[in-house]
Amino acid sequence: MTKFILHGGKIIIPNKHNEAFYQEWVKDFKVNETPTILLTYFSRPKETWNELEESDIKRFKEYTNNRKAKFIVASDNIKKFIEQIKGSDVIYFIGGEPQKIVDVMEKIKDEFLQLIDGKIYVGSSAGVMFLSEYSRSASRNWQKYLGILPINSIVHYSKELKDDLEEFKENNSNNKNEYILLPETEFIVRTY
Repeated sequence: MTKFILHGGKIIIPNKHNEAFYQEWVKDFKVNETPTILLTYFSRPKETWNELEESDIKRFKEYTNNRKAKFIVASDNIKKFIEQIKGSDVIYFIGGEPQKIVDVMEKIKDEFLQLIDGKIYVGSSAGVMFLSEYSRSASRNWQKYLGILPINSIVHYSKELKDDLEEFKENNSNNKNEYILLPETEFIVRTY
């Protein structure tokens, strides 16, 4: 079983939800353990990865009282990425452009759950969308994604999307997946 921490987006906003989000990454590890955290930035342009790494590590340290952890940035070489997953305890996918994640992950979609079995998966916004069978956000209409998890999701969720959600459910009544609604800065934890 894998622990999934699914976040609605806007990790950069300093608030109690985002603080709890970063703490959740490592709360299952003993204090003397140093978990390896794989930072996956496929959803963003490669020239921004160093900056994203710095800001994620800074927030992580700030919100976890300088908790010891080893950070690795995911390789866009799929074979190396698979080995990085195997050697990591926490796999984190940042938000951004979900199709960019799909372009990489469709190559290993069938083995991904097995690769992360027993680990902690953390996804924010696009990091939730690509796992879903169907997903939408405030700025993107419903779209079919990889369906790695039995979920349909809305990230950046707000009450303004409620009517659209009901219409989607009505038009897709055969879809028995769980609907996960994730407001910005908020997250849920699931085990699959």
